[in-house]
Amino acid sequence: MTQLVVLCGGLGTRMAAVSDGVQKCMVPVAGRPFLSHVLDRAVRPPVDRVLLLAGHDARSVRELADAWQPPHQEESLSTPIPRTGTPLHVETLVEAAPAGPVGALREASSHLDDEFLLVLGDVLPPDRGDLWQALSGTLRRQQAQAVMSVAPENRSHDPGNISVDGPWIDRYDKGTAAPYIDRGVRFLRRDALESQSGDSDGPFFGALAAQRRLAHWICDEPIIEIGTPDRWRHACATLADLPSGPCSTPSRAERQRR
Repeated sequence: MTQLVVLCGGLGTRMAAVSDGVQKCMVPVAGRPFLSHVLDRAVRPPVDRVLLLAGHDARSVRELADAWQPPHQEESLSTPIPRTGTPLHVETLVEAAPAGPVGALREASSHLDDEFLLVLGDVLPPDRGDLWQALSGTLRRQQAQAVMSVAPENRSHDPGNISVDGPWIDRYDKGTAAPYIDRGVRFLRRDALESQSGDSDGPFFGALAAQRRLAHWICDEPIIEIGTPDRWRHACATLADLPSGPCSTPSRAERQRR
């Protein structure tokens, strides 16, 4: 069994002008909640279990989990992945109180596999059919505790926060400029949660990097995310394949329906 974990519990305060209280990853992009686009890309063979870690506005996340179906499309892979026929299982857990991204994982520890693919609900994963294989293969080759997908700094709206040394991330620091940036896709061993402290990304991944336990996988692809209203509009334009943003701020009634 192979598990995908999606973090979708943040308050999204910078998106308040657009979301008006609705979970950020549920804001519509190109006619669908953004989380649907995230799942479309991340749920590919061999993933057969999905765990959504919800918090704020968990009801809408759970409703999407119940309704979402994986897209029926052929995977364009150089090496085909055998399909096991195992039905996809989607589960939603709701955190008792905001605990930070790593804190949410700790709270859900009993529901986690020994190894799992982790994505952020407000960042679109790379459009790769072999995402699981690429990151899990890197983890095993380097005998790492975690792998982080990174992109060149110019692929993001934000300054870089990662420097690398060979196969390793040697610094993860959001306060210092660096040539690479975290692109919101990770692969973790569950025991990393036991060996490292910290409930937010900085102390947790920073400690893994300092100990040469955090490997990297470089993906030179533009990052699409919805962290701010401007970035949401950019995501709308990009996913709709239009030259300029087709999305208007959704009405309160639309947000409540979603």
